[in-house]
Amino acid sequence: MERVRADGNDPHIDINFDCGASPGALKRTEVPGMNHVRLENASGTVAKTATGSFAVPQGMNVLCINLRGTLIARAGVQGKLVLIPPRSFTYVRGSRLILQAARGEHQSQILSWPSGVTPLLDHWIVTRQNNRSERGPARMLACKPIDPMFKDALERFNSAMSGPPETMEPLVVSFLYEVVARLMVGIDQVQLAATPLNLPDTIQELIKKVRGNPALPWPLRDAADEAGYSPFHFSRVFKNLVGYGFHEYVDRCRTECAVDMLCTTDNAVDLVASTCGFGTTQGLRESVKEYLGLVPSELRALPDPIDGLD
Repeated sequence: MERVRADGNDPHIDINFDCGASPGALKRTEVPGMNHVRLENASGTVAKTATGSFAVPQGMNVLCINLRGTLIARAGVQGKLVLIPPRSFTYVRGSRLILQAARGEHQSQILSWPSGVTPLLDHWIVTRQNNRSERGPARMLACKPIDPMFKDALERFNSAMSGPPETMEPLVVSFLYEVVARLMVGIDQVQLAATPLNLPDTIQELIKKVRGNPALPWPLRDAADEAGYSPFHFSRVFKNLVGYGFHEYVDRCRTECAVDMLCTTDNAVDLVASTCGFGTTQGLRESVKEYLGLVPSELRALPDPIDGLD
């Protein structure tokens, strides 16, 4: 069990983890240079699926830049499951989370700050929450992929951290305003098949069709015809532009579809597999494990609240 306290003038933020490994396997180190925003680097290797909790006091905010490893989070017993995949932003506001960490390597950056540091952002969030009071509880947890929409923002954050010390914190605060505002608008997203911007029109149209119906067979020759290339040339062009081979891209889209169904429905795993285009349940299991470090049953198996968590 590792318990970490953020000291200083701010209320403390606790992480409790049964990390399934030796004590101290999950490391957090503070990055110096800022007075009002705290930045910590977190890393470690989880030998088996780990359960835990994350407590953000009222009046405090956390933005997690998750670079490696997968987490599942839920705000309270009745809260919606939120999958936090690699290369994603997650914002938590004054809440206690139940967490589950996938096996494998984890790496993230954790920014925490009191609401008084970002008063306009805090007012905007509170106003939105008050306006949605009749549509259910306020959102205290939001997650979206970094790629492609937040990629430039992350590059600006990294540039601020490596730039002149006198401008570091104001630039980081501007980064927080942008990212948190965009996270809080719209629904949470799981993205395992990141799509770059400014692709050729024919490739964009093909990708739109794949994402719209990943369960179709999608043979390479048909996809090449759709994009206006020979199969050989299409394979090279698609991988160079998108970063994945076409078959892997389809598999990732199918996995996104399956993960969404596993987290939001009670459908049997074999039905999820067939609905999303996997030939077998084993195929679904292997893809989820490859991309997320979890198996389908673990996506639905968050434990009961820990230490009175509610």
